Amino acid sequence: MSAHTIINHSKHTTRFCHYKLLLVLLCLLFTPLTKADLLSATLDYHQGNFSEAQREFQQLAYLGNADAIYNIAVMYLHGQGVEKNKAQAYAWFSLAADFGLLDARDTAMLIASQSDNKQPLDDAYNALLKQLSFQWYDQQLRPELTASPAPHSSPQRSYTVEPKYPEHAYQNGIEGWVWLEFDIDKSGAVTDISLIDSYPEKTFDQAIINAVKRWQYQGDSQTLPYYNRSLLYHFTTYKGKQYEQSFKSQQREYNEKISELIDAAEQGNALVQYYIANWLSSDEYNATRLLKYHWQQANANSELLLRSAVNGYANSQYRIGANMLRGEYGKVDREKGLNWILLAAQSGFVNAQYRLGRELLNSQYVDYAPNKALTWLKAAAAQGLFSAKRELALLLFELKKPPQQVTQALDSALADDSEHPQLLLLKAKIQAANNKPQAAKKLANNALQEANSRNWDQSNIKQFMATLP
Repeated sequence: MSAHTIINHSKHTTRFCHYKLLLVLLCLLFTPLTKADLLSATLDYHQGNFSEAQREFQQLAYLGNADAIYNIAVMYLHGQGVEKNKAQAYAWFSLAADFGLLDARDTAMLIASQSDNKQPLDDAYNALLKQLSFQWYDQQLRPELTASPAPHSSPQRSYTVEPKYPEHAYQNGIEGWVWLEFDIDKSGAVTDISLIDSYPEKTFDQAIINAVKRWQYQGDSQTLPYYNRSLLYHFTTYKGKQYEQSFKSQQREYNEKISELIDAAEQGNALVQYYIANWLSSDEYNATRLLKYHWQQANANSELLLRSAVNGYANSQYRIGANMLRGEYGKVDREKGLNWILLAAQSGFVNAQYRLGRELLNSQYVDYAPNKALTWLKAAAAQGLFSAKRELALLLFELKKPPQQVTQALDSALADDSEHPQLLLLKAKIQAANNKPQAAKKLANNALQEANSRNWDQSNIKQFMATLP
């Protein structure tokens, strides 16, 4: 079923589930979204909430969602939530055709054939193209999903500790994943790990964090330090053979549940699309084997992730943007990557706000903008993200903002990690600026000791200490 035909028939499923294997996934996936996606907009349409549906479709249209564009055309054609207008219907159907929906082209041609004067139709279409066009989407957002990842220089992992599979998850046959980001300092040590998302929530989080904090990387001055290293780690490898037989016995039940997931994804549930994209990125899940009967193409996970992103889901928008910055879709595309991250940041996604702030502080790019970076770091810090709090304090000091602002930001970050080496070093620099060299030296020594205990790089601390009398 083509997604844009949902405006004629939709299904919304809620189900009680038991906590084992795939069933817990279904419970999470059928939780209603708080933000609009194609499915929620379609539900508003069928409930007669035409104005709200039209507003939601408009939001999705400007993300390049072809199905939303098609549905706007339908609403203009029938006068639902908007004044009936064949010229606008023609314009939106034509735009949907530009985005690849062939039946939209047929409908536009039918409207044109029934019109005595085609000029108003062309005028409406040309006016719409000034606001939204496939060319704009292609230039500003669209990734080349079929392209091979671009070669890029990045630090290579030189020491790995495998996470321990949690016993309760192992005994209950629970599979899942954790999405982390972390920084790598000059010495190759992992610092400041941020948990972005995980499934099931809190089941595997600590296991992977405990392992990753001990990882080591190697690189040169061109690759280290490295910020916002992304990791989607799948917990599957310990149990494949053990649960092979149980999987076979439950395959009929799984097939029924998988069918519900597929329906929800095809109907435009952005959260379902995002979760399935994560499952499809690994071949070793029991669920993945069933999902791949439906999504058989090699890049199915990327396709679903993009569908979720154009469907308004901020997690997916951020992942797409980060992938483009890393060159996952054929080349490093900074402009498009930042555009996707900006969309996620504007939705309030805290990791996107922090990442945008960090990227705008990179002086080697023309988009270098410390004051804009400050705005986004403040937004992320206000949501409690430690990395943003840390970076905000450092930036405020660097930009020579009023001491009260610097101290307030520093105290907020220290409340989360009172012995953080970078924060202790910043505190030492503040004391030095206030002509208190002894207090600065004491704080710098504390920072040095703490960096040593964490096996973090100590060069910046030593350089500062060398400047003290």
